[in-house]
Amino acid sequence: MTKEIPEEKVPKKETFMQGVITLIFSQIAIKLLGLIYTLYLTNREGFGDKGNGIVAAGYQIYAMLLTISSIGVPNAISKLVSERVAIRRSQRSS
Repeated sequence: MTKEIPEEKVPKKETFMQGVITLIFSQIAIKLLGLIYTLYLTNREGFGDKGNGIVAAGYQIYAMLLTISSIGVPNAISKLVSERVAIRRSQRSS
């Protein structure tokens, strides 16, 4: 007696180009929202030069932290962690 295994629906894998296109459109949307926000904030009545100076100083810190976080440090950390996990698993099985 053989049991039939019901076919499960396998989700369609995203192709590389679909991922690239999704990232491109999301970056465009983010840039447009940032532009709208910046234009609104700088032209807001009562905000003035002092407010623009505070925003510019905060943006410099943000830009520096964003650059540091996106230069590959997360990928390097995940690689190191996965190597350690693999070493531990191989030691346990020996």
